Amino acid sequence: MSQTSTSYFDQSAGQWDKEPRRIALMKAVGQAILREAKPTGQMDVLDYGCGTGLISLFLLPHVGSVTGADSSPGMLEVLRGKIQAGGLMGMKAVALDLEKQEVPDSRFHMIVSSMVMHHVSDVDRVLKAFHQMLRPGGIVAMADLDSEPGLFHPDDAAAGVHHHGFDRLEMKARLEAAGFGNIKISTAHVVQKPVAGGELRDFPIFLAVGSR
Repeated sequence: MSQTSTSYFDQSAGQWDKEPRRIALMKAVGQAILREAKPTGQMDVLDYGCGTGLISLFLLPHVGSVTGADSSPGMLEVLRGKIQAGGLMGMKAVALDLEKQEVPDSRFHMIVSSMVMHHVSDVDRVLKAFHQMLRPGGIVAMADLDSEPGLFHPDDAAAGVHHHGFDRLEMKARLEAAGFGNIKISTAHVVQKPVAGGELRDFPIFLAVGSR
């Protein structure tokens, strides 16, 4: 992610969990991951772009371990506070930016991300890194915006937005090019959000699931 994006998330970290729409979205995405990707209690999971750990914490009771990874020190600080306060032995938080860093040696049974890729400039590089970091037969489960006309983020520059969502067929092709197969894309949630002028608009969120 860009430095602008990291700064935005650092500044937002303390208030991140106080937005009801965000909590509802992450719960819906978590439920969709359970339904479509079917994680098991033996899986080591990477939550890439974990933020304050909303998806990580949702999935933790259903899997073996969760590593929350993010490029924002502010978000990771909030997550580490939750881990310490809850005595969560099966969870840790690490700094990671796959656009800038080499792929680490750690390997996982599942990699999840939610509302991350539209903040990523080089999507294909990150998807290839996901493929490399998965164990054979591992699963990627990635949620993001359907293509939209740039209304979801009122200030794209401040939020470090690189893509106004994604066409589902385009994302399927990107995943295939990165080496993934058995790709299924479904609707995980629909965010209702006011846009300029006060109009309430629907923003569908897809979940793409594929295997290594």
